[in-house]
Amino acid sequence: MFLSILQTRIIRAVLLLFGAIAIILNLSPTHYVQVIAQTQSVEKPAPLHLISNEILGTAKIYVVNLPTRSDKRDNIALGSSVSGFRVEWLHGVTPDQVNPKSIPHNWNPDHKPTEYAARRAHVNAMQQIVQGRLGSAIVMEDDVDWDVTIKTQLQGYALAVRALQGSEGISTGSPYGDDWDILWLGHCGLSYSAERPFFLSQPDPTVLPPHHFLPYWRDPPPIDRPDHTRLVCSVADAVCSMVYAVSYHGAQKILAALSVNPGHLAEQIDIGAQFDVSLGRLCGHGYLRCFGAYPSLTGGFQPAGPLSKTSDIHDQNQDVHAAYSYGVMYSTMLNIHRLLSKEKTVHATWEDVGVPLDVDPANFTVLGGSVAVAREQGRVHKIVDVSAD
Repeated sequence: MFLSILQTRIIRAVLLLFGAIAIILNLSPTHYVQVIAQTQSVEKPAPLHLISNEILGTAKIYVVNLPTRSDKRDNIALGSSVSGFRVEWLHGVTPDQVNPKSIPHNWNPDHKPTEYAARRAHVNAMQQIVQGRLGSAIVMEDDVDWDVTIKTQLQGYALAVRALQGSEGISTGSPYGDDWDILWLGHCGLSYSAERPFFLSQPDPTVLPPHHFLPYWRDPPPIDRPDHTRLVCSVADAVCSMVYAVSYHGAQKILAALSVNPGHLAEQIDIGAQFDVSLGRLCGHGYLRCFGAYPSLTGGFQPAGPLSKTSDIHDQNQDVHAAYSYGVMYSTMLNIHRLLSKEKTVHATWEDVGVPLDVDPANFTVLGGSVAVAREQGRVHKIVDVSAD
């Protein structure tokens, strides 16, 4: 009997210990990171290689383009063809196509009519996603550029955002996971949610050195990030909507916020602004769950010609410039002739980047990294390593 009583007490003590551990983990801000690390081996989400398909792991890729800008359409059609993905055109909107009765009551009339027309084009993309019942889609603007390794980059990005979502054993049909509304792939500045964990990649030669970053309109995340590593984090604010992915539920919520029923939100969030600014505020308020990369994954391209050709929203002068790319290390557009000639290597956008100038894209692999949290003065405290294997 003594042994029986002793065994019972030992079992109770063990159960109490496990219960205490469970409570501690559930109270920890890193709990969901640990859970996903444990459960991925039980129910694996959609494999990363799905991102190598012609729609980059989503249902569709839309490009917002004014039909009159056939030159920009040529750029995207050619660039996407050599990169192995397929786009669909979504007509841009001009001010004369906007019925004043259709403008939400809280739109700030101090902004330009062209800015509202651009916002309406992105809202039209949300309408198409909702109407088509698309699980997710990527939306691009027509002056973007991307790295020749974009498919490998996106697989690494998906690995990072999956690690940060904390889906507790839920199998997902998307390689990017299920618990997100916006994946900000191209931006000109973001702020991160300091209370949440983030992901730091392993050293990545496609990450720009700081002196070639875009002109960012937000302070950089205050994290001690080594050069040539990319940070993936929860977004508290961002600007510029060059490239982003949106989930079906995210598109529904954006359509509701920016067109159908903005009244109750207008009292809480100033969403009477340009599309990208409103989107950043919706992320920061918690209305949308958003993830982004710093530095930006994608950039832009401008063919040679006058500055007046660069924007369909803002006026520019007639100064002529050479063709240039910004925001990407191994520009697809600047390497078009090499890619068409099937040369083995591509060339870096700049000469002073601290990585090999000529590389074979076939040698790039999906990178892992670490989930971490920020401590005092931006110091990084690692929680768990995440492998791409």
